[in-house]
Amino acid sequence: MNGPPERRSMPWYFSPRVLVIAGLLPAYLAIWLANEVFEFRLSTAKGFNFFHGDAFLAGLGGLLALAYGTLLPVHVFNIRDPRRRGLAPPIWFIQAVGLLALIGYLYWFKDIILHPGEWLALIKNAGASSYAVRGNLERSAGIASLASLGIAFFALVAHRIWVVRATPLPLSIKAMTVLLAIFTLFRSFAWAERLAVFESLFVVGLFWLGFSDRAGRGWIARIKPAMPAIALLGVVVIFGAGEYFRSWSHYSNYETDYWGFIGQRLVNYYFQALNTGAGMISVLDWPTYQFSHTLEWLHKFPVLLGPITRYLTQAEPNFYLERYGDPEFNNPSGLFSVLYDVGVAPAIAIFALTGLLAQSAFRAFQDRANIMGLFFPVFFLALIELFRYWYLGNSRSFLFVLALVFAAMLARPLNAMGRA
Repeated sequence: MNGPPERRSMPWYFSPRVLVIAGLLPAYLAIWLANEVFEFRLSTAKGFNFFHGDAFLAGLGGLLALAYGTLLPVHVFNIRDPRRRGLAPPIWFIQAVGLLALIGYLYWFKDIILHPGEWLALIKNAGASSYAVRGNLERSAGIASLASLGIAFFALVAHRIWVVRATPLPLSIKAMTVLLAIFTLFRSFAWAERLAVFESLFVVGLFWLGFSDRAGRGWIARIKPAMPAIALLGVVVIFGAGEYFRSWSHYSNYETDYWGFIGQRLVNYYFQALNTGAGMISVLDWPTYQFSHTLEWLHKFPVLLGPITRYLTQAEPNFYLERYGDPEFNNPSGLFSVLYDVGVAPAIAIFALTGLLAQSAFRAFQDRANIMGLFFPVFFLALIELFRYWYLGNSRSFLFVLALVFAAMLARPLNAMGRA
């Protein structure tokens, strides 16, 4: 893989520039129009509607800064040194990441593994008994959080299969892939954490669509331009299945059209997040400079660093959701939470830098010999989750990014590692 860059032609919707300008900006305006102008059936917690006026314009400014960053002609992740091109993370590192993720899941699920009868309670019941079982299975902020490495493992395996195209995967990695996929699915439906499945599918799908020979020919190649619509349909189906186990037993007493209920609820997740974030900058004092959203992982760090950060920032539980919002819809929107943390000028700079890094990571992803392309899925997920929360500072993405940093640092030429 050494030599001049091999620039791959990627689907149009992979580009952060296209995603922001042709996707996020129109969607933001459409949600505002649906709520403010056409008065669609979008519910607001406790009847408070904040997504308009100055708050709406502040969020729009953040999106425009993000779009500007994607237009800057700077390639941060460009690698010219031939010794740093065509590298791959070693097999032992991929195995270590998978093992740590499995340890996290085993520790998280240890109670139901030891008491198999509770599996049925989680799967069959969507009401009080299911929530009671979940309440008895609180995961620690330490060992169980290693489960978040599952998405890093899927990214490294996908990179190995379709980008590096090295020797066949060892049996241990194949077994880890199957086990982690099962745990991820169970986590999604039993804990209503559908995002875990979506993240994994998006990450694997990016590598497969971008580099798989199978995805570049035949009927798959013909439908590839329409993949966003297909993916949206998949999201609705998976979301609907998860919502059935999670809450339909309750809402079926009030709703008769199941898929209409699912569509309204799915759109409402994004509107509620935007409305919650808009409310934060409408009724609370900001900026706080506590970085409780921008660097959430730092506040939730389990040992020493987290408690020290919380003490120094004097971060306290926010009464906002209880008074103005709904604890169930607690996403503060990535657009508004950054504003709330640091203020207008720094937030504009952060959004522009994010756009610049996202577009640079995309260029590195196109160049299959550039190991920094590993980071493109992180920025892709950050953009598609921007309306709900700030993914780059979230605690669930911290281990993902950390694993990729070590993967890039440890990467070596294949011919220097043998099977590794």
